[in-house]
Formats: sequence, C-alpha cells, structure tokens
Amino acid sequence: MKKTIFEEYGIKVQEMTKLGNYDSFYLHQTHFLLIPVSHIDEEELYELYQLSQFMLEKREPYISSFVLTKKNHMFFEKDEAKYAIIKCSSYTQGRFNQIGRELARFHQKARSYPYQVSKTQRIGQWKFLWEKRLDQLESFWMGRVHNQPLNQFEKMFVESFPYYLGLAENAIQYLVDTELDEEPQPIDSGTICHHRFNSTTWNPKMCVKLPTEWVFDHGSRDIAEYMRHLFFENHEELKINGFSFLEDYDRTTPLSAFSWRLIYSRLLFPIHYFECVENYYLSQEEDKPFFEGEMNEILKNSSQYESFLRGYSSMLSIKTKRIVVPTVEWMSS
Repeated sequence: MKKTIFEEYGIKVQEMTKLGNYDSFYLHQTHFLLIPVSHIDEEELYELYQLSQFMLEKREPYISSFVLTKKNHMFFEKDEAKYAIIKCSSYTQGRFNQIGRELARFHQKARSYPYQVSKTQRIGQWKFLWEKRLDQLESFWMGRVHNQPLNQFEKMFVESFPYYLGLAENAIQYLVDTELDEEPQPIDSGTICHHRFNSTTWNPKMCVKLPTEWVFDHGSRDIAEYMRHLFFENHEELKINGFSFLEDYDRTTPLSAFSWRLIYSRLLFPIHYFECVENYYLSQEEDKPFFEGEMNEILKNSSQYESFLRGYSSMLSIKTKRIVVPTVEWMSS
C-alpha cells in the first residue's frame, strides 16, 4: 500500500495506523485517511468533492478534503478495490455540547449550495426507494416462508416480517399524505446529509466530517436517523435528552410543518429492521451471530419503539398546534 501511495501521489508514507475504522498516516502534522470507495462511482465522487470544496469555502469546521493523485484522479486502485485519500482538517478536537444546534448550522450552510446534484440526490426519492426496498424484501420473505426457516435468525425474520411490512406501508402512506397536505418552506430545500447520522458521526475525540458519508437530501433525514440511533444505543437517554436534540435544532433553524412530518414518516419506516436482515444475508458466516443478536434487540424493543413514536407524535401536536399525526392502527394508545 505504501508503495502504491508513493507511485500515485508522490507521498512517502512512514507508518500506517488505524484511526476509527480507517487506515491512516500522518504527514506534516496532518492526518490522512485511506477510505475504500469501490461502492461510489466516479461521478458521485466528483459531486462529493465539489460539496466538500463548497463547505471548506463556507469555513465549516472539521471538513476533510479529497487529495488528488498526480494525474488529478479522485481515487486509485489496488487489488481490484478503489481507495481515496482524504486529508483531515488540521484542527480536529471537537466540542459538541449541542449537536442539534451544530447540525442545524451545518445544514443551513449546505442549503446554499448553488449547483445541481444528480448522483448524490435523494430528496423527493424516499417513496420510490422505500417501495423498491419493501418489494424486494417481501419477495425474499415469501421465498423463505416456502423453504421453511432453517435457523433462529430465519425464524425471527419469517415471523416478524408482516409487522414491519405494515409499519413500512404506514410510513409510505404518511409520507404521501405529508407531500399532499403540507407546503414545503425554504428550510425544506435540499442540503448535505449523511447516509446514517448518529452520535458518533462527528466524534469529539477526533472530529472528521467525511464527504464520503454524504448524500444530498432533506435535513429531516439526519434528524430522524440520529434519534433512531439514540433509541437503540440508549433509549433511557432518549427519553431524557432525545427531544432536546430536536429542540436545539428547531431553535437554531425553525422547522416547518413539512419537516416535522417528514421526520415522523422516516422514523416510522423501519430501516433498522431492513438493514439488519440485509446485512445478515450479505455477511460472512462468522459475522452472522452479530446480526442475530441485533435482530433479537430490535424485536425485544418493538413495543418501546412504538411508545417512542407515540411520544414524538404527541410532542408534535403540542408543539405545532395544527399538525395532527395519524395514529398507526395497531399501536395501542
């Protein structure tokens, strides 16, 4: 790897170390990360490069940037895999006391991005993406039912899927109703979001805002995913602090009725369940017990997740006065 980096970039790497999930090296008092990017095509990488340059110009703290090869390419290839080298900002010690406020400011800056995006674009596409994902999982589930579930994970999946199918259908219907009922406001325009924003995305010990984790979407994506992650990471803390994250965000850039409802529809859609099933079947044999444990947790906490959704909907009707959240039929009040 060191030899390839020298050939591609002319950078002489003394020593590689691990930083979080990534290989890294240190040069001129700056950290560089080696990020696998085989799953991102070239046009999308170029869009992410443009977005990160824009955020650097906006003086957003902790933004990392792509280092171009000697031939001005975004990535290099080794052993049939693609990698990008990312340069961390020189100051990486974060102070995130109010992550809701920080996220609102980040979204606010990124909303003024003046160019068209296509490859990283997710705004307005949730319904299509959710339906596609639901159809795929439903036909996979039917195959599993016919084949008789073989192991503990498959039994859990086969028995629980109808419940999560219903939840997903409710989320899609709720999304459609929101788009019909509410008028989007300026705050509802597209911004830089993360695939899955959570409490470790901006790690205070070594804060690196990585463009390879970004998509262009509605800001409610990050808000919902942060709260969902908090629920599974520590739902006692969510009871105490979860809504203060929302309030910090709303105080910094007030959310529209459209935003509040999008957050709810995204929380309703059980992406955590879908990803657990997909990851299980895509994982190596030795990793399967991990996803089995995760599935166990998801199913064990399903009624608490329902009360979390009820808590959001009652907070919503108090906060916004005029938004009535349709109740999900089987959720007991």
